[in-house]
Amino acid sequence: MPLKESSRHVTDAKYQQIADRLRDQITSGALKPGQRLPSEPDLVRDFRSSRNTVRLALALLTNQGLVVTRQGLGTFVQEPVRPFTALLSRAPGVPTGHHATAALPVSGSADGEPETVRFLVEQVSASASVAAKLELQRGDPVVIRRTLQRLDGAPWLMINSYFPMDLASGTPLEQAACIEDGSIKLLADLGYAQAGFVDEIGARMPDAREYDFFRLSSGTPVIVVNRTSYSQERPIRLSRYVYRGDRVRLAHEVGVIPARYRSG
Repeated sequence: MPLKESSRHVTDAKYQQIADRLRDQITSGALKPGQRLPSEPDLVRDFRSSRNTVRLALALLTNQGLVVTRQGLGTFVQEPVRPFTALLSRAPGVPTGHHATAALPVSGSADGEPETVRFLVEQVSASASVAAKLELQRGDPVVIRRTLQRLDGAPWLMINSYFPMDLASGTPLEQAACIEDGSIKLLADLGYAQAGFVDEIGARMPDAREYDFFRLSSGTPVIVVNRTSYSQERPIRLSRYVYRGDRVRLAHEVGVIPARYRSG
């Protein structure tokens, strides 16, 4: 499969041309999911190129999530992912059957409940971004409750919830255990009933903890939902929902939605 000059490739760098050819083979099915790509020496020969150029092409495909390199085994076509829809909020009056702060998979996913595989509670110093949302000073103590969840054995969601220390101190929020009725009811019982929340949604590259948990390949972003919850007087919680960006679509339902049109 040596390269031939075409209008598509005339101005492209050689490694981009190689990546384009391999991408075409992947999208056409000539190279199937899970199939091993030719070795680097074979690609060097086939494309009449240098090893560095071939490696740049493979790195580009890796960053695009099309291939994955397994140490000592070679480079393989990435298995396709099956995205699912996660419902962030549902129209008022429509029960979800789940904790109100959770963003739950409702379509394209398994039939079972998400499984919490790890639960941690820590006291940390507020970062600048956390302090800004909770109207604290940077470095003020906050309680962070972390959960890691899997779906059908695959990691799908990280949740980090931050609480001001003056609200959390001496309460079950400080304890490394699930809160039976949820933090919304607990805060309401403490005199901080949730009046509403604001969601800010964005994408970024993962940090080391996220990279390891989601078993990401290079170039795969995460979607982050920052949800700041408020009582009538003040912010009472900041929750960060982190998803693998290529496996989730986020949905909101607003107003009265006929049952047949609701997500899931």
